[in-house]
Amino acid sequence: MKKNIPAVLLGASCLLLAACTSSTFVASKDGKGYYVGHNSQAAYEMFCESGDLKKILAHAEKIGQDMKDELYRYNCGPERSNVKVKELFASMTSAQRKDLRQSFKLNGYEINIMRC
Repeated sequence: MKKNIPAVLLGASCLLLAACTSSTFVASKDGKGYYVGHNSQAAYEMFCESGDLKKILAHAEKIGQDMKDELYRYNCGPERSNVKVKELFASMTSAQRKDLRQSFKLNGYEINIMRC
C-alpha cells in the first residue's frame, strides 16, 4: 500500500497542474494579445469584428469544418464561451493545435508573446 503513495501523489500533482494551466494560447497583434477564447470585448473586436478569425480558420487545413464552425461560434457567436473553446482546444490533436497556431501566424499574429 505504501508503495502506491508516491504514484498517487504524482498523479494528483499532474492533475492539479493541468487544471491550473491555460488550455489555449495567447495571440498578439499590434501590441495587444488575448487568449484564444477570451470573452472580453477587446478580444472579440480583435478576432471577430476584424474578420481575422474567419481567415485564420480558413487557412487551418488540419481542422475539420465542424470544429472550425464550433471554434468560430464559441469565439464570435452570441453564445461565446471560453469554457467551450478550451474544451475544443483540448480535444484537438497536437497537429491540429499546431496548424491553428500556424494559421494565426500566417495572418499576422504572434503566439504566446506579450509586448510591453
